[in-house]
Amino acid sequence: MTLLAALLITTAAAQTQTYPDLPAGIKNGVGGMIGDTLYAGLGTAGQKFYALNLLDTAKGWTEMAAFPGAARDQAAAAVVNGKLYVFGGLGKPTPEATTSVFNQVYAYDPASNAWQALNTRAPQDIGGGTAVAQGDRILLFGGVNRNIFNGYFEDIAAAGTDKVRSDAVALAYFSGRPQDYFFGREVQSYTPATNTWQSLGTAPFIGRAGAAVSLQGDALTVVSGEMKPGLRTAQAGRATVKDGGVTWSTLPDLPSAANGAVQEGVAAAFTGSSQGALLVAGGANFPGSTVKFQSGVQYAHQGLTKTWQSDIYALRGDKWSVVGQLPQAQASGISIQRGDEVILVGGELKGGDASSKVFSISLKGDSIEIKD
Repeated sequence: MTLLAALLITTAAAQTQTYPDLPAGIKNGVGGMIGDTLYAGLGTAGQKFYALNLLDTAKGWTEMAAFPGAARDQAAAAVVNGKLYVFGGLGKPTPEATTSVFNQVYAYDPASNAWQALNTRAPQDIGGGTAVAQGDRILLFGGVNRNIFNGYFEDIAAAGTDKVRSDAVALAYFSGRPQDYFFGREVQSYTPATNTWQSLGTAPFIGRAGAAVSLQGDALTVVSGEMKPGLRTAQAGRATVKDGGVTWSTLPDLPSAANGAVQEGVAAAFTGSSQGALLVAGGANFPGSTVKFQSGVQYAHQGLTKTWQSDIYALRGDKWSVVGQLPQAQASGISIQRGDEVILVGGELKGGDASSKVFSISLKGDSIEIKD
């Protein structure tokens, strides 16, 4: 085969790729879809922000206007009326500062390729929480407690290189009960047109960080996530969101994995819907932590290994099933709904590396179709 023929084949393959790779790996970032264009950035991309026109994917991802605030992980984002809104996140306000929780709100307007810092703050801080659009408003749920989280990093910074002191800080921090961390339980509503906030009510279960949250019509479903640092839960719940409030109902727990192992629950899973079913894919946990916690050990993930998962679960009605596997175990990526597909953008791979892969999952009968 000539070099020219090889180049032509490579070019043709790239042009037929539905979702080209990101310019660089992104984990703990944010994104959304506006019109026919995907957007993704922040997290390990720092302040960079990229766009992919799905009507001309051969051009690949284009770098857009940089995010104007401090770089941040685990912010929340949603699209309303043609703009992407970004809430909170975790990071350093300045290079010299310790890690803290942000509660600013920014809006990205693709028409002008410009960001705007909005004159508002989230009433409940959003770090490790989730945002979903419902009509002309955005619902936000979950996340860490700003004072407790910031306090931990301030104490760790003060300990410096003193390992005995830093170990004591970690032991005290991780030994609390789930309720002692005050993770977010409030369903907050933000309406961009009026720049106003509303409390829609509080979940009847322990707050979550990194939960899989999806909205289908007026049904807000919360699956798994952390109920304290290092400890996940298999619990799921659903809220009907209407008339200025929420009404909660219980759902079956996330089922045992395909290998029959104890269901630890997952944090930072991908989520969306297909064929009317809720999909929860991937995520990460600490195998063995549930058994330790149930035996009375609060620092349940101490000495355990963080493990990335590949199972894809589907909730149809009130019944869970395992419907497939991701190509590789991953978590902490961006989930974007496109019709009946859920697009998975980036994520964290085994060992912590950031992925640049972009692909979609969708249900086809009782199995999963993967399109890249």
